[in-house]
Amino acid sequence: MTLLDDCYRKVPEYYDWMYLDGFTPDEILYAFHKKMDREQAEREALADSGITVKNKSEVKIK
Repeated sequence: MTLLDDCYRKVPEYYDWMYLDGFTPDEILYAFHKKMDREQAEREALADSGITVKNKSEVKIK
């Protein structure tokens, strides 16, 4: 845990209307970065799972 994580430990996950609930711009930015990091980790885990999709298309001109 870093000092930044300790400082923002009470900040929830990012949602669109955080500013209406009284969160500061720094807290909103921290929550958004945390959400982006989580989504990136999920994408990397999905890519590492071995699932591959191959699309093959052919265009014929008459």
